[in-house]
Amino acid sequence: MVTTLTQYKSLNYEKLKGDKAGLSSVRVNDQYRIEFEEQVKDGEIIATICNITELSNHYK
Repeated sequence: MVTTLTQYKSLNYEKLKGDKAGLSSVRVNDQYRIEFEEQVKDGEIIATICNITELSNHYK
C-alpha cells in the first residue's frame, strides 16, 4: 500500500526528517498534509495516521 504512494506524484509522498523522523507524509491538497507512521507486522504494512496538518500560506 504505502510503497504504491510513490507512484502518485501529486501526493508528494515523503519520509520526514528531523524531529518528525520515522514518519511519512502525503499532501491531500494545497491545504492539508497527512503524517503517518509505517510499520511492518506479519508481512503486512500498517499505516497509522499520527497527524493531519493544515499547511500555512507562508510560501504563497
